[in-house]
Amino acid sequence: MRMLRTCLILAAAVVALCVGPAGVAPAGAAPLDDGIAAFQRGDFGAAKAIFEPLAENGDPVAQYYLGDLIVRFATDRNKPEGVIWLRQSAEAGVPDAMNQLATILAEGKVVSQDQRKANELFMQAASLGYLPAYNNLGLRSYRGVGRPPDPVDASEWFRLAADQGFAEAQFNLAVMYAGGEGVKFDIVEAYMWMSLAMKQGHPQAAQQRPAILKTMTPPQIQEGEKRLRAWKPVQPKRPAS
Repeated sequence: MRMLRTCLILAAAVVALCVGPAGVAPAGAAPLDDGIAAFQRGDFGAAKAIFEPLAENGDPVAQYYLGDLIVRFATDRNKPEGVIWLRQSAEAGVPDAMNQLATILAEGKVVSQDQRKANELFMQAASLGYLPAYNNLGLRSYRGVGRPPDPVDASEWFRLAADQGFAEAQFNLAVMYAGGEGVKFDIVEAYMWMSLAMKQGHPQAAQQRPAILKTMTPPQIQEGEKRLRAWKPVQPKRPAS
């Protein structure tokens, strides 16, 4: 399953930038809702015009979106401004901003690299139940960022997010089971998790599921389908911050 293992490593570069709008808007925040709607339909100019005054007035969710837009689309010279907004949003408790800022600090491209602070922010976001942070912590453990690689710890972080239905973590956990890394080799579990990720539209899962199927016997496929039908998302205890 060497090809599947490679896919997990490649996924690290992808999921680190996958930041969803999990911040909760204050009650009655119609302009903020308009900005988020513009952001989601790809009208980034209109979104930025809405978010700027809100961010300047201290709205932490608007600060997150504005910072994200600047980091993504501004010139390299202006990207640090986006980091300032993300930092303010993270300090106000928005997990999306924590995760995004942690990613930037881990990469060290926009601002100086700071792996210690990045890990601290990922943990803070994870303590709030933010699933991409669970997955990112798993990737950091798997890759050995700041310490030796720890596939067992990685698989535990992936499971926390996978059990709650996060497709990236389901894919990564499938890869772990398929390769016997951090968990006992179990092709049936690999099939179940890969199928769950594929059902959510995960492109790599759709590409790699046939490779798993080719190694399975009919009884194993039958058992995998049984587990797939029985699976339900759970809400595990959040890790301590």
